[in-house]
Amino acid sequence: MTGEPLAIGEQVLALLDDAATSSTYKPALLVAMLDRAPEHLEDGRMPVRELAERVVELYWPQSRAYATTGRVLVQNQSGGQATILRDLAAFRQEAGVDAITIPDGVRRSRSWEQLVRQAERTLAEWPIPRLQRPFEPFLYTVPWPFRRQGGFTMRAYRESGAAIELFPGVADAFVRLAPLLRPFVVRWWSEKAAALNRAEVPDASSLLSFEDFLFGRDRVALGRVAEGLLDLQHGRCFYCATGVGTTDREVDHFIPWSRSGDDGLDNLVVACRRCNNAKRAFLAGPRHLEPFLERNRGYAGDLESLARERSWPKDRPRTEATVRSAYLIGADLRTLWECGGSPDKARLQPYRTAADALRSLLAPA
Repeated sequence: MTGEPLAIGEQVLALLDDAATSSTYKPALLVAMLDRAPEHLEDGRMPVRELAERVVELYWPQSRAYATTGRVLVQNQSGGQATILRDLAAFRQEAGVDAITIPDGVRRSRSWEQLVRQAERTLAEWPIPRLQRPFEPFLYTVPWPFRRQGGFTMRAYRESGAAIELFPGVADAFVRLAPLLRPFVVRWWSEKAAALNRAEVPDASSLLSFEDFLFGRDRVALGRVAEGLLDLQHGRCFYCATGVGTTDREVDHFIPWSRSGDDGLDNLVVACRRCNNAKRAFLAGPRHLEPFLERNRGYAGDLESLARERSWPKDRPRTEATVRSAYLIGADLRTLWECGGSPDKARLQPYRTAADALRSLLAPA
């Protein structure tokens, strides 16, 4: 299998097209790999533990009761619930946690550690060895023993290194293609989950709100950190620097969510509605990247305090890896967005005109 990004992307789409609707583990695993790829560009080795943590994060909002039925959605066609989702729902009930985002205190608990370990085992035993079927392996190799009819043991898995080995070029392809592949896989996941829950999603018009529920796309939830972030911005829009009121403020993913799925506090800024709507899924130009990097360095302690206070996820190393890969990997023909000093003066510019400035800002210290 060639390591060319386009060829890898086409094969992933063919893989999804061939996949059955028996469960949603395949898209969950693919999204987790896309989101973790920026951290493994050099070594090409992806620990299953990291994938398990990300899969649990992805399923977390889906483990809440769905509003119209008061029950957790089914994501397995066999008649039972998907194991990871079942364990998450039980964890929520026992801990009495209904939050859309995962509280920081929950992440530090022993029960959470056990939950992630069980998810790791589930991934290692079932979806990871089966994801690439019916094709020949083209994304990664599975180094632990596995047979079609069983044979998995935790001891053999641990002795193998507990990580999948990516084929050359796969991590790079995932980083380059994430803005296209990730929204596609998320929509595919939503459609398959809808097919498993026909009563909750009777027609296509319900799919967008259903997708928002599945992936925790709740502006009210993001609003929990808006005030604290706005304090660090002295009450002004991060992009145009105009004053922002409570009715005009929106929380923006600096590196667009479609590129990384990074909801961490280090990737969030507050913008006025006009700037947020204008920026959309574009990468911001160096005029905005520089103060963003300075904010994360200069207010590191404040961001840590805000994350604890609001029980909001924060993973600065992951955000930094995502920022570097988003700007430094990919075609130079990408378009960047910059606000010209006021919301009505936004402009787009070719990446190549700002490439030197971006590389300078992101050069290793």
